[in-house]
Amino acid sequence: MQRARLYIVEEQELFREAYKAFFPSEPTIDLVGISEDRNADRLLEELAPLNANAVLIGTKMLEPGIVEELEVLRENYPDLGLTLLSSFYDIKGIKRLREFAKKRSKGCAYLLKYSIDSIGQLTQVVHETVAGRVILDPVVMEGLIESGDAKAAILKELTTRELEVLNWMSKGYRNNTIAEVLCLDPKTVERHINGIYSKLSTVVESKHPRVNAVMLYLRATGQLPSDEASPE
Repeated sequence: MQRARLYIVEEQELFREAYKAFFPSEPTIDLVGISEDRNADRLLEELAPLNANAVLIGTKMLEPGIVEELEVLRENYPDLGLTLLSSFYDIKGIKRLREFAKKRSKGCAYLLKYSIDSIGQLTQVVHETVAGRVILDPVVMEGLIESGDAKAAILKELTTRELEVLNWMSKGYRNNTIAEVLCLDPKTVERHINGIYSKLSTVVESKHPRVNAVMLYLRATGQLPSDEASPE
């Protein structure tokens, strides 16, 4: 696994102190800097000499200006993995963030802070963004579904946990690995996956339920064009 050289911008002191305590003990993470100042110009100056390949931004509320800052970061550092954590969100902000993710080749993640159960899970998310993958919080997916997002509505029958499991399935992870990331028993993960298959079976009949479930999720999150997501 490629080492992540991580720079953190976190507006809440409690989380800054937690990151300072946790990340230095992670063998695959080099914490190269941490700040409370989210100003885009200053952040670009800070990143220039650090050779960071990942940035974690923590905020209370996902505001339109934050996505603009992400766009500035991506324009100047196209290979940077971006993780955004917030305590609250609104649908307009999420939709704009999803559009940002669709237009870029490298990874980004958006998670609600209370969805992170362990430092290991957050570490995995950071590495996923460095690898170029897109991660969207399952609670946020529920918000898109409830807002009437046509692509997301196909997953409306899934529970929050099932959406979370399906998210990690879409990254290509095996059941045991998903169990480790989510701190669940492997049999519990299997039950969730069987529930996913059962609920999506009314959408499409297939001999390959895992593939079709993943493709439906990728289309719903905007990571796969509609014409490529149509199962055979």
